[in-house]
Amino acid sequence: MSKITKITKITKITKIAKIDNFGIFQNFDWNTHLSSNPAQQNQTYDFKDINIFYGRNYSGKTSLSKIIRALETKTLSPKYDNPDFKIELSNGSIISQSNLSTFSHPIHVYNSDFIKENLRFIHDENANIESFSVTLGGDNQQILNRIQELKNELGSDEENTRSGVYLNIYNKNNEIKNVTENHSSKKRNLDKLLSDKATRGLESIKDNHERFGEIRYDKRNLEADISKVLSNNYQQLTRTQIELFESIIQQRELSAPPELLPYTLNFSSLINSTSQILKTVVGGSQKIEELVQDSELNLWVQKGHLLHKDRSNCAFCTSEITEQRQKELRQHFDQETQLLQDRIADGIEKIKTLLESQSLKISFDINHFYQKHHGTLAELKVNLHKTIDLQKLSLEQIIKLLEQKNRQPFTELDAEYPVDHSDQIKAILEKISAIRNECIQLNSNLKTQQNEAKNALRLDHIYHFLQSINYTQLTSDIKLTSQAITPLQEELDALETRKISITAEIKSKEDKLKSEGEACRHINEILQHDFGHQHLSLEPIETTSTNSQSIKFEIQRLKNGIKTKAHNLSEGECSLISFCYFLAKVQESLNSGQEPIIWIDDPICSLDSNHIFFIYSLINEKICLQGKYSQLFISTHNLDFLKYLKRLNTRVIRNDKNKELQVSKYLISREETFSQIYQMPKYLSEYSTEFNYLFKQIYTCAITNILTDENYSIFYNFSNNARKFIEIYSFFKFPTYYKYDDDRLKTFWNDEIYRLFIGRVNNEYSHCSGVLERGMSLMEVPEMHQVAKAIIQKVKKDTQQYTALLESLNIDIANDPLSISSPTTG
Repeated sequence: MSKITKITKITKITKIAKIDNFGIFQNFDWNTHLSSNPAQQNQTYDFKDINIFYGRNYSGKTSLSKIIRALETKTLSPKYDNPDFKIELSNGSIISQSNLSTFSHPIHVYNSDFIKENLRFIHDENANIESFSVTLGGDNQQILNRIQELKNELGSDEENTRSGVYLNIYNKNNEIKNVTENHSSKKRNLDKLLSDKATRGLESIKDNHERFGEIRYDKRNLEADISKVLSNNYQQLTRTQIELFESIIQQRELSAPPELLPYTLNFSSLINSTSQILKTVVGGSQKIEELVQDSELNLWVQKGHLLHKDRSNCAFCTSEITEQRQKELRQHFDQETQLLQDRIADGIEKIKTLLESQSLKISFDINHFYQKHHGTLAELKVNLHKTIDLQKLSLEQIIKLLEQKNRQPFTELDAEYPVDHSDQIKAILEKISAIRNECIQLNSNLKTQQNEAKNALRLDHIYHFLQSINYTQLTSDIKLTSQAITPLQEELDALETRKISITAEIKSKEDKLKSEGEACRHINEILQHDFGHQHLSLEPIETTSTNSQSIKFEIQRLKNGIKTKAHNLSEGECSLISFCYFLAKVQESLNSGQEPIIWIDDPICSLDSNHIFFIYSLINEKICLQGKYSQLFISTHNLDFLKYLKRLNTRVIRNDKNKELQVSKYLISREETFSQIYQMPKYLSEYSTEFNYLFKQIYTCAITNILTDENYSIFYNFSNNARKFIEIYSFFKFPTYYKYDDDRLKTFWNDEIYRLFIGRVNNEYSHCSGVLERGMSLMEVPEMHQVAKAIIQKVKKDTQQYTALLESLNIDIANDPLSISSPTTG
C-alpha cells in the first residue's frame, strides 16, 4: 500500500443548518431546534468529534444519512422532489444540493444505499456475484466498471470527436466568449457616445467651454460629472435658473452702486410735539364766550382784529369800534393765545419742510446693479415709492390736526394720529443696501460665480444628454451582460475541477487494482472474529469468458466442513456481512492518514444482543481506539446499542498529544408527517432506559391539560405507556410471584377504585378490551390527564426515587408543578 500524505487541513461538519425539503424533513432549522442556551444568542449545540443519534424507526435517521452520503457520491437520487438542504462546515463554507462537488474531504457513509450499491447480491441472488467488490481489493470488476464510467464521463478531447466533460468545457468556453464579446460591444458603444460628448464635434462639452467652463474636458471628466448627475441630491435646473446662470456668465464687472440717501425723518418726535400742542388750552374769564364757542367765528374775528389794530371804525360796516370793544378783543386775543398759534404755525411749517426733504425723495437707478438683481430691485423700488407716499400722507394728516387746533385753541383735542411708515421704509432701504453690498462683493467674486454657473449649466446639459441616449438602460444592459459572464465562468471552473477530480479518481482507482485475495482477507478477518460469524466468508472465484479470465466474488457458508455458496442469508447475516465489508473498506482511508468523516446509520438491524455488542466492539476497535478519523456519526433505534455507544473510546493520541474527544447526542423525533432534530434529553443521553422514557410520557400527560396537534401522540399512546410503566414499577416494588397481574396491582394501589378505574383506562384504551366501540371514538383527554396524575402521585410516595426520576428529565423538584398540590391516591 502506497503511503498517502496526511491531510493537514481537516474539514468537519458543524451542523446541518437547514433541511427545507428532504424526505420526512420539512422546514427544519438547526439554530431554532438546537439552541444550547436560549439566554446566549448564536450558541447552538453543534456536531462534535463523536455524534450519536437516537430515533425510532421511520423517524428520519436514514434521510439524514442520505444527505451526508450525497457529499460522498456527489449526487442525489432523482426520486427526491426539489431537495433543499444546507450543511455548514468548520471552515465556514456551506454545502447544499447545488454544490455537492465542492466537498472534497474524505467521507464514508454506511446506510441502505451503500448496501444496495455495493452488495446487490444480498437482495437479489440472481444478481451477478461480481457486483460484490471492494476498493481494498485489486483487479475486480467494480473498480474496472468505475474507471470506465469515469472515462466515459470525462470523454474525448479530440477536435472532431469531443464528448463528455471535454465537450462541456469546449461549449462553455464558447458561451463565455460570445457573452464576453456582447458585453465588450455594448461597452464600446457607450464609450464612444461618452467620448463624442466629451471631446468630439460641435456639440461636445470641450468645444463649448465658454458656456461649460472646461477647455481641457475629456471622457474621465464626463464620467465624474455623470456620477454627480445620477446622485440622489442632484436637481434638474429650471428655465429661470438657466436664464440666471446664463446672465451671470455674460455679466461684466460694474462699478459700486451709489449709496442711497439716508432716511432721517423722526416721525415719533413729530407725533409727540403735535400731541402736546393739541392738549394745550388757552382761555379764562376774560375770554369772549361767543368766540370760545365758535372756532370759525373766533378765527374770523382774530383776523379782523389784526386788520383793525389802528382803526376806530369797522372797515366792513363803518360802525365805530368802541374802546371797550377794543379792550375786550385785546384781552381775548392775549399773548398766551398768540404763543400757541405761533407753535402751531411753526409745526406746520416744519412738516411742510420735511415733505420737501431728501428723506422723502430717496430713489436709485437699478442699472447701477447687476442684472440678476434687477427683478428684485424693481419690486423694492416700487414698494419704496409707495411707502414714502404713504409717509407723506401721514405728515399731511398731522398738518390737518394742527390746523384744526389753530381753529380751536380753547379746546383740548383728542386725535387719532396717522401711521408711521418709517420702519417699512428703513426695511426696504436695508434690503436695497444689502443688494448693493452683494453687488460690491460680486465684483470680487464674479469669476467664482461664473465658474459655478458654468458647472451648473454643464451638469444640466449632461443630464439631458443622459436622457437622450437612455444611459440608465445602456448601463443596465452592460451590467447584465457582465453578470452573465460570472455564472458561466463558475460553471466552467466547476467543469475544470470535475475534470481534475475525474482524472485524479481514475488514477486512484487504477492504483487500487491489487490482488483479490487481499480484499477478501481484510473482510474475512473481521467477519470471522470469535464473536462474529465463523461460518461465512468471502472467496474470490476465477471465471473464464470467451476472450479472457476474470475474478468474481461470492459469499460461502461453512457446512459440514465444506464451503459452499451461501443462499438464503438471514437479515442478521446480511447486516453483519454488510457492516464488516464497510469496515474493511474504510480501513485504507483510516490507515493512510486521510482522517475521514464516518457516518454509520443503524448498523444492527435484525441482530441479536450478542451481535449488537459485536458491532459496537468493531466500531470501538477498528475506528475509535485508533482515533484516526476526524468525525464519527452513529445513529440507532435500539436502546441497548445506544447504551453501548456511550462507552465508545474518546481518549486518543493526535499530533503526539493525548486528547479527550468531545461527544454530542441527538434525538430525532417524528412529529406527524415531518421530523425534527433535538438535543438528546438527559433521560436518554445519561440513563437510556425505557423506564425513564415511560415516566417522561406519563409525567407530560400529568402536566398537560389541553390536547393539541403537537401533543396528541402523548395522549393516544398514554394507555400503552401507562400499562408498561405500572407493570415495571409494580414488579420492582413487589417481585414476589403472583399468578395474576391484577393481584400485584391490588397490592400496588391498595385501593379498589383506583385499581379498577386505572385498569379500565389502561386496558380499554390500550387494547379496546371488551369495548369494540372504544376504537371507533375519540379519547377523553381529562380522563388520561387524571390517571397520569394519579400514577405520578403514587410514585411521589417514594420521595428520593421521584426526585431522581425528575432529575433524569432535567427537572428540579422545586419547579415541579405537580408538587404544589397532591391529591390523595390511597
